[in-house]
Amino acid sequence: MAVKRGIYTLANDRLYDQVVALINSIRSNYDQHLPICIIPYDDNINRLQSLESEEVYLFNNQASITKWSDFALAVWNENRFSSKKRSAWYHGANTIRKLCSFDGLFDHFIYIDSDALVMSSLEDCFNKLKDYDCVFDDWEHKKNNCFLEIDLIKDKYSYNSDQIRLHCHASDFFAAKSTLIDSSTLNELKSSLLSEAEVNFINERGWWDEVYLFSYITFKLNFKVFNYTLSQNPQDKTGNIAGVDPFVERNLVLYNAQGLKPIHRIHYMGYSSEAFTRLCLGEEIDIPHREVFLHYRFMREPEKAPKSLRKVGLYIKILRSLKKGFSKLKKKVNP
Repeated sequence: MAVKRGIYTLANDRLYDQVVALINSIRSNYDQHLPICIIPYDDNINRLQSLESEEVYLFNNQASITKWSDFALAVWNENRFSSKKRSAWYHGANTIRKLCSFDGLFDHFIYIDSDALVMSSLEDCFNKLKDYDCVFDDWEHKKNNCFLEIDLIKDKYSYNSDQIRLHCHASDFFAAKSTLIDSSTLNELKSSLLSEAEVNFINERGWWDEVYLFSYITFKLNFKVFNYTLSQNPQDKTGNIAGVDPFVERNLVLYNAQGLKPIHRIHYMGYSSEAFTRLCLGEEIDIPHREVFLHYRFMREPEKAPKSLRKVGLYIKILRSLKKGFSKLKKKVNP
């Protein structure tokens, strides 16, 4: 039976500390009882299973996971992208599983990457789904190199650049309705991409990145999209990326530095899960607003929080650097 509203994230055990912090930030800054569903990135979920409760559970719709994975594979196996599979860095990715959220139990949902902390109420995001199909909060539409090939789309469809750019959006945070994409619709999308060569609408630099496919989907299905960064209300326009956007901290909550505007979330994009694991073990790691993160990570178990942070010695740094270099070399030798 469908549940009216809920939140999804995507993770495995490597992101355990970040998932705990995300859940606690939702409970502290938005809603204490809203259901939260963790979509498994892979089978490495033993620790995450310990988080299950009446209001936190793991997504277990294997048919949905297979359906979306098969869809992505069909697109990326197309001739335009097939040569990319030989590149040394390619070892597969399961980020397409984010879109399994369209097959879940929530009628209306918000998806949030697990490397984020919720900083304010998300009620307005849900409320906007009364008038829109999808709600975003990012600046991707402003970038010169868009996720979509705008000129090719304009040649086929009667859209101007701004209309197309509206569908160039991120996938780390979005609200949507579960009824928007069913199996039949997904098959039609695959046909358009492959049989009608609309795979060329996807910017080639987006090889194996689900956000490019998602942008194509919202465009092709003509979703009515709202993006807070295009809002007429200046209070809606804030930053969200750690290390890029400046934030002001007040009572362990972050605000946009200009005007002290509430932000939906801080997104630790570009910071590895390994860095957060080390931070939680008490290592001094250069992560923006790390005290805020540690607060939410250990909010419900303060006795486990590190009492202080220690610096690691040069010897450990050298060993880690060598290990990282060896790992890169191994991937080049055995792509």
